Amino acid sequence: MVQKLSAKTSKRVRLINRMMMVASIIHPLTTVPQVYEIYSSQNATSVSLLTWLGFMVIGLIFLAYGLTHKLTPFIVNQIIWFVLDLIIIIGIILYG
Repeated sequence: MVQKLSAKTSKRVRLINRMMMVASIIHPLTTVPQVYEIYSSQNATSVSLLTWLGFMVIGLIFLAYGLTHKLTPFIVNQIIWFVLDLIIIIGIILYG
């Protein structure tokens, strides 16, 4: 049985959905200072390649989940994370 949401509940759900979309973009951007630090100093000796490879591999599982269930915030979040992970991994290889 499908339950009709009240106007108040529906408004709250829309707000949470919007907040989730914003958070899905902002959260991975918290990594930008790490990217900046690696490339501006040209030094990644204190950054773990294994850690960032792990983040990337696990992130691909999350991306597959988001794609399977058509969860747009999840998909956006994981694509941004993947790009940033890759940029950091390249920085570690270049400057590590």
